[in-house]
Amino acid sequence: MRTNRELAPFAATAIVAWVAVLFGTTINWGQYIGSVVLLVAAGAFGLIAARRGFIRVGTVVGSIIALAALGLVRNASGGSTSGVSTLSLLAVFETALTLRSRRDLTIVLVALAAFYLIPILAVGPPHYPHSGYRGALIAVVVSSIIGLATQQLVADIRRRAAEARRRERMLVQVGEIARRLFDSLSPRQDICEAVRDVSGATLAIIYEPVAGSNTLHCSASTRDLEAVALGSPGTESSAMYDAFLSGQPVMITSRQDSRVGNIELWAASGKPTSLLYEPLLRGEERLGVLVAGWPEPVEHSDSRAQMTSLLAHEVAAVIQRADMVDTLTDEAYTDQLTTLPNRRAWDARLSLAMDSGTPFAVVMLDIDMFKRFNDTYGHPGGDRLLREAAAGWQVVMRSGDFLARLGGEEFGLLIFEADRLSTQVLVERVRAQMPDEQTCSAGIAFRLPGESADSLITRADQALYDAKSGGRDRAEFSDGPPTAPAATASTA
Repeated sequence: MRTNRELAPFAATAIVAWVAVLFGTTINWGQYIGSVVLLVAAGAFGLIAARRGFIRVGTVVGSIIALAALGLVRNASGGSTSGVSTLSLLAVFETALTLRSRRDLTIVLVALAAFYLIPILAVGPPHYPHSGYRGALIAVVVSSIIGLATQQLVADIRRRAAEARRRERMLVQVGEIARRLFDSLSPRQDICEAVRDVSGATLAIIYEPVAGSNTLHCSASTRDLEAVALGSPGTESSAMYDAFLSGQPVMITSRQDSRVGNIELWAASGKPTSLLYEPLLRGEERLGVLVAGWPEPVEHSDSRAQMTSLLAHEVAAVIQRADMVDTLTDEAYTDQLTTLPNRRAWDARLSLAMDSGTPFAVVMLDIDMFKRFNDTYGHPGGDRLLREAAAGWQVVMRSGDFLARLGGEEFGLLIFEADRLSTQVLVERVRAQMPDEQTCSAGIAFRLPGESADSLITRADQALYDAKSGGRDRAEFSDGPPTAPAATASTA
């Protein structure tokens, strides 16, 4: 909407011109007053129309009325010699500044031509000599050039301003997404979903190098492509490898079937027309490639591609942080000697089992006479025994069961959805894996309805103590609540 401040320069120029014609010339006061009325009407109509949302009508009609007012004051003050004709450029300039339509500008230019031609035809010499045709032609041509150039300049400024606002919104949006991703439990998956949501891509996947090589495989994709995406390799002679090895983005919009890294994945995503391969870089380190695809032609300067590029810069940091968190988490929950889960991981898994409602048994395992073995072969020998025992036990465990080192020579085993007989068979298979002709004892307790974790562990410990007390190298069941606190079995 045009404001009073924006119209002030035009109004001030018109007032100066209308006052200036009063000096040094004979005035036809009737026509002069009529021109003032028309000038005020032009300004009032333009403002009222603009405030009601009719900017186009207000500008075009207001400019035509203003030209009529200028023609009247020119005639009132001596015709073509009055010196006010150049003010007609204001109507063209105002239209070009306000409206984008070439048609609207053309209407005002036609009115400008009428402003020059009608007096020559209707009044003629001496006030409007025939030589005025030449001046009218030049004025209309120059005004047309000025109007078109002004429209183009204004359009360019508006486009740049819109682009700046769009980029600002993009930066804010990317920042918000990055903050969410840093707290995500599955950042790679969420990255792909974010790319699809903010850029309208139909394909969003992440390729990362296999450890120790430059071979790329898919590590994440949008959920609708998981079945064909995860783990799928890329083709070395593809745009994906070009982006990864060069560290530069690659955009392809033609011959897609010969340049995509995975034809099956491209087909499953609807054979997108435009594909952007954005390398994921952290300093000099190459972390992978983010791939986005759109069903229609998209240039690299397009906001959707730019948004994807901005996200790619954040993705590298998110992936690196996620990997670091995973590493630290693994270290925090892993026993360094045996690489089994440790006591912290055991407590967490036991808590989940207690909450799940799934039937399960707790098995406490303890290596018999470990202290004597340690004294005989030293701590390196004891460490070797623990590592070999843990490795042997893992071989015979069922998928879904959970084995952890609880401390020293004591281990815990969670067995899910198994009856007494199958549990006994499994525990005996575990015990049979002991190396160096060593033995171990086991205490087994099935969780009773409503039983707490402390009570369950205490019963399993007591069963282990019973196995130790009964001669070692055996497994004992606890069929009910403990009858007495179990003694420490790890030293037996």
